[in-house]
Amino acid sequence: MKTIQLIATGLTAGALTLVSCTPSQQQYGLGGAVAGAAVGAVAGDDTKDIVKGILVGGLGGAGYATYKDHQNSQNGTYNTGGDAIQNAPVQQTAPSYPTANRSDIPGVVLSPYKPYNKVRVTGFNPGQLAKDPTTGKIFVVPQ
Repeated sequence: MKTIQLIATGLTAGALTLVSCTPSQQQYGLGGAVAGAAVGAVAGDDTKDIVKGILVGGLGGAGYATYKDHQNSQNGTYNTGGDAIQNAPVQQTAPSYPTANRSDIPGVVLSPYKPYNKVRVTGFNPGQLAKDPTTGKIFVVPQ
């Protein structure tokens, strides 16, 4: 009976690992499945309890990894309208847009519009258009 439980644990944990999208989801999903199997084996009476533990632990681990991946992608920065695409052609600027002023901080400029906020333009090339998130107005990234 224990052999069947171990095989079921291994197969379910492996399936959860293969289904996950990212390496961290695979890692946390597998860890959660193993932890769930252990809890199911200790607290449960039969194979069904172990399988339930595997499923709950694996889904919980993969769910946590998905949340963690989302938080890491946000990384606490204010999005000013999206970073520039690598190797994108430089946009032609219309003469009606004012140019922002450079600041002491690399990748940050001072908006040409009141209240002259600091705006992150990391990833933008000089001459590209960016948007002041406070005023919603467009400006040119300086040289």
